[in-house]
Amino acid sequence: MFDFWLPMALLFVAATIAAIVARRKRDRCLKYFNREPVMILMQSGKWLWGQLFAYPKTMELVFDNPPKDESGVRKASYVLYTPEIDGIKKILQPPPESGTKEHEKWKKEIQQIANPSLLRRCRRWIWNVFNTLRDAISQSLGMIIGTMKTKTPMGKVSGADKRAGDIGNTLLGTVPNAYEPVLEKYLCKQVIVEIIEDGEVIEFAGLLQEYSEKYLLLRNVAHKPSIDTESELSDRFDIIFPRSQALVRHCVVA
Repeated sequence: MFDFWLPMALLFVAATIAAIVARRKRDRCLKYFNREPVMILMQSGKWLWGQLFAYPKTMELVFDNPPKDESGVRKASYVLYTPEIDGIKKILQPPPESGTKEHEKWKKEIQQIANPSLLRRCRRWIWNVFNTLRDAISQSLGMIIGTMKTKTPMGKVSGADKRAGDIGNTLLGTVPNAYEPVLEKYLCKQVIVEIIEDGEVIEFAGLLQEYSEKYLLLRNVAHKPSIDTESELSDRFDIIFPRSQALVRHCVVA
């Protein structure tokens, strides 16, 4: 009985961990803007703004003191689903107001990104090594699961090996796997990103903090968005660009 229940218990624990991790998984770039005020420009030219809540497959914008619409309803949020998320042109996060403690903290963070510590570099190296060995780790998990199936009574449970394999793939999938040598080389450096707007190539210069399979995150970008607001906007933004619309073209010499 012990040989049966121990593997099943391990399988249950692994399934629970996989479910929790998958539920909390967020894009590496979007997580930096999570719970922060942002402005989103859609491909249609429409602007959306509010406090961003990023989920695995959706985004939610929560409004601050929303006004009543024509029908007298206060719409407190706006949810974007996968097809609409694919239509995002860029996501802007304004820096804290100049002269505040938050703004000084923001500037200090920019400096730390531009001059990464040894710990940050080591952590990044470990992630990259893991991604390089991902296939080998996946095969090893398969061999372990196969051994458990043949050596324990768990093998008599229909579909146990397939379920265990799915759990292993889910756990591995929670680790970012968008490694690109050039972008790794340009991390923490000033770069120029190109996007096409109205048939013209537009350049944005900023500090490349992070990239993922879908996005590029640039910090401290000089930009003046064409949007009417009640208050004057900053001329500097942290910006997320979809990689389907933008690419890193140059590294800038300091």
